[in-house]
Amino acid sequence: MDTVIFDIGGVLIEWEPERAFEQVMPAEQVPAFMARIGFADWNHGNDARASIIDAEDDLVRRFPGDEVGIRAYRQNFLHTVTRMVPGTPAVLAELPGRGITVGALTNWAADSFALTRARFGVLGRCTDIVVSGEEGVIKPDPAIFRLACERLGTAPEQAVFIDDSARNVAAAAEVGLTGLHFTSAEQLRADLVDLGLLGERATVNQPVYHWALRSRWESALAESEYPWSSRETGYLAEGFVHCSFAHQLDGTRERFYADLPNADLTLLRIDPDPDLPILVEDGYPHLFAPLPLTATVVG
Repeated sequence: MDTVIFDIGGVLIEWEPERAFEQVMPAEQVPAFMARIGFADWNHGNDARASIIDAEDDLVRRFPGDEVGIRAYRQNFLHTVTRMVPGTPAVLAELPGRGITVGALTNWAADSFALTRARFGVLGRCTDIVVSGEEGVIKPDPAIFRLACERLGTAPEQAVFIDDSARNVAAAAEVGLTGLHFTSAEQLRADLVDLGLLGERATVNQPVYHWALRSRWESALAESEYPWSSRETGYLAEGFVHCSFAHQLDGTRERFYADLPNADLTLLRIDPDPDLPILVEDGYPHLFAPLPLTATVVG
């Protein structure tokens, strides 16, 4: 096997449609609203569409009293995709280093997925992404699995497909792919090790460091979230947090923060922790998780 194909929603990126509706109604009203308009079936039908606008208009005509709620999904879509599934981006990032081609196959309306693709840098690590709304074909149709393999230059028998839907995993297996039902990043990694596609993850047994703007770190402590990867790029846009080993600190500061006085910077130390997915890429440690607020302030 030489290729691993990831589903996206529920495997790489968390999708919570309720968050869009909560922008226009109390959270406790959302489940009943979604059931009333048949959101699950409506959304599944949209997976083959280039745009959901016409479908949205049709649903409003069926439920005119729910127009504000119905239109809230498209208007607030980015509230539904606000984080990555913990651990999976690190698994994806490990595979190319083992000579494995990485791709993705997702059921998603094309216009909504375009917003998702622009937000999440981890998707840029995929050689190709097959989107049902761009192709007009939805999983579990066998044709879309064959298309994904063709795009990635592999045969189904040489590919692994990962999905949180057991139905889609079974459909992929019928086409000839090795299907893995996703339940957690830890189990996924263990499954890929069993298949011989990954080995034991190299352990980073020394502290790693991160330069932060002091104002951003203070805001993070107040808001319980540090959403940055580097000075210029957010964590979601990059897909990991840029860090340095001790011997790289001076060079990193000179390269990216030379214009700032020490008073404007905070140096953070992250001690070795087997639960933190840190990969060394191009000689630098990359943390494939949000920077922990328990990091030690060095200066």
